[in-house]
Amino acid sequence: MYLFYNILLCLVTPFLILFFLFKKRATENITFLRHRLGFYPAACLPVPGEKTRRIWLHAASVGEVNAVVAFVRLLRKTYPRAWIGISTMTLSGLDTARQRLPEGDSHFLFPFDLFFSARRAVNLIRPDLLITVETEIWPNLLYYARRRGARVLMVNGRLSPRTFKTYAKLKRFFRRVLACYDAFSMIRPEDADRIAALGAPREKIQINGNIKVDSLYRPTEPGIREKTAKTLRLSGKEKLLVAGSTREGEEEMILTAFKKIKKSIPELFLLIAPRHPHRAGEIAHLVRAHGFEPVRRTELPAREKTITPESVLILDTLGELFHVYSLATLVFCGGSLVPLGGQNPLEPAAWGKVVLYGPSMEDFADAKQLLEKAGAGIEVKNAADLADKAVALLAAENRLQETGATVQKLLQSQQGPSRRSLDLVQKLLEGDGLEKERTSCQ
Repeated sequence: MYLFYNILLCLVTPFLILFFLFKKRATENITFLRHRLGFYPAACLPVPGEKTRRIWLHAASVGEVNAVVAFVRLLRKTYPRAWIGISTMTLSGLDTARQRLPEGDSHFLFPFDLFFSARRAVNLIRPDLLITVETEIWPNLLYYARRRGARVLMVNGRLSPRTFKTYAKLKRFFRRVLACYDAFSMIRPEDADRIAALGAPREKIQINGNIKVDSLYRPTEPGIREKTAKTLRLSGKEKLLVAGSTREGEEEMILTAFKKIKKSIPELFLLIAPRHPHRAGEIAHLVRAHGFEPVRRTELPAREKTITPESVLILDTLGELFHVYSLATLVFCGGSLVPLGGQNPLEPAAWGKVVLYGPSMEDFADAKQLLEKAGAGIEVKNAADLADKAVALLAAENRLQETGATVQKLLQSQQGPSRRSLDLVQKLLEGDGLEKERTSCQ
């Protein structure tokens, strides 16, 4: 099965490289190719003998990077002299990691899981501990890390029913791959059951909650809400619907709903933050087609006209959405009215916001369950349902604020998953309390 996996990767990777290069700017191509093939410059690598331990943490993209902020801070505080390298799959994730995780000694792109690039990356970095975030299961990298003597840990592990159904078809293969792990820190009992059903030994699995919750309560500079409003040319007192992390096919429904909501609440503003900012031009065209004026965030510095309720703001930048949620009266969480598994609704909830989302929230079932427990998460079926429920909620602002305060307290009570995951790191690095005999993963 490993042989088939490697043959398949060798056949598919050239096409993937061409696809990624076509999408990226020319100035990014060299960095992208070098890193993904395992050719890292010296600046990305540990200096021999300078640090006592080498910890490689892999967080696929922006969402995973944001999730591990508190965990990485604890990691650095616990191991101040260790080399901590942070890899991502995407350039946007890499930019976010550099901004949000300065505790890392190095930030670089994850290698393709080809046998030669994975082996080269592991041989250059020589990690003592490899940490993968959520469900980043890469067989070749895991194998070569294990062969070099690294401990391997999964943190914030989750398996949606959709992902589990796919992986279960290759259960024999994944049983061998999962044998490379020394420990699994899973979010929920359901996630633990699914990873065990794929072949992970029960004695290696712990249920530690969602480390994203810890990262939501990061220190912010004083007056951040006011500064964010000023940046968007708003007063901060507007009734504002924020549609965050939207995906293709959702903006049409959101604008249809917004048009209907405006009949009851004409003073309502709308801000759309697409999951992929390069789609801003396409969304601007949709906004015009619905009779509104599109205003892109990147155009605001040069704009002289006032933002009105007939304008629709488009957040075509990365890294600002969390603070923008502070201005929202009500939030819609994207990736959920189309069958893509949803996006994480905990960020707006951390600001005390009630969150609407569509029926596709499989990838964030734990967060959905938590918000619904507090009455701060509400499912909508389509554009008409979104409009009806938004009108009802916006007409009862006191209830919105009370529910928001309730969910904030609930999230605060959930703090601690990062500390529990760090305990596993310490046991692995110190060789204390976890099984020392390690089974083969190939």
